[in-house]
Formats: sequence, structure tokens, C-alpha cells
Amino acid sequence: MKKAVVAVAALAILGMAATMAKHGAPVVYAHDGNVVGTWIVTVTVNTPPSAPPFIFTDLIAFNEGGTLTATSTAFNPHTSEILPGPLGVNTGDGYGVWEPGAGPNEVRITFKRFLFAGANASSAALYSSSSVPGQNIGVNMVEAVGMLGGGKLAGSFTTQFSNLGGTNVFVGNGTFSATRLEMEPLAMP
Repeated sequence: MKKAVVAVAALAILGMAATMAKHGAPVVYAHDGNVVGTWIVTVTVNTPPSAPPFIFTDLIAFNEGGTLTATSTAFNPHTSEILPGPLGVNTGDGYGVWEPGAGPNEVRITFKRFLFAGANASSAALYSSSSVPGQNIGVNMVEAVGMLGGGKLAGSFTTQFSNLGGTNVFVGNGTFSATRLEMEPLAMP
């Protein structure tokens, strides 16, 4: 019995070590630093030639260990009041993961936001035939690849807005460029 307990404990320790090695704190290094920190991100969504440009700002915080959080000026709890069609639904903040990419300065990003029915009933109807304001009606997933260099992060992304059944309601893509949020001097009155 004692040998069995020791064997189970040894296997547990080996399993934890393997998990820590696999999910350790990935850091993408470039000549000027790493991706960990908060970034001010300018997002440009590719639009048809006749449509106006769709550009907005996100804040994304890359954490050691490979997690991230994102918030947006365009996709938020009041999105349904300003955007039309399949984008006119309310969203939560984004939560996701990042990891080093194929190149030495490359970072891969995936995050998701919950989608909620809002003031724009016709937009919510694209996701669900029966929804009430505030009800979860889908998920937005963003996948991106960026290059870090010169104090900047830039790359491209794809985005999918899906209903709860997994059917895509909107698919898009675009580019992003980001600068690191720096400590500002304290404003004195």
C-alpha cells in the first residue's frame, strides 16, 4: 500500500512538472523587450470598397503565463445602440490566451467575448429567434498573429461572431497596430 501511495505521488509530481513545462510563462522577446504588459491597439476592419472605414481602439493586457484580457471602444455593453446588422449586439470584455509564434518576434493571440441581445432587436434576431435584452446569444472569437519590434506590435486578425449553436453570423478580418501603454507622470494641480 505504501509503495502504491509513493507511486501515485511520483506520478502526480511528474504530471505537474510536465504541465508546468508545457504551460510555463511564455514570453515573446524582441530586441526591445517582450509582449507582456498593456497595449493600446488600433484595429482596422477590412470593409467593402463602398463602405466607410471601421477603425476602433482596444486595450489588451498580455499576462505572464500566456493569458490576456481585452476591452474595446467598439465592442462593449452598448454596441447594440451604435452598430448595425450582425455587429449590433452587446459584448463583454475579451478573455484569451497568447503564445510565441513561429518566428522569434511573433505572437499568436486568441480571445473570446460573450455576445448579448441588446436594444437592436433586428440584430439580436440574427442570432436567436427568441431573445430578450441581456440574454447571451453568441460568442465572438478573435484570432491574430502579430510581430513585435521597435516598441510596436502589428499584425492581422480574423473574427467570427457565432450564435450559441456555433453557426457563424458574421466573419471578418483586418489589421492592427499597437503601442505599449507607458507610465505617465502624475498630473499636478
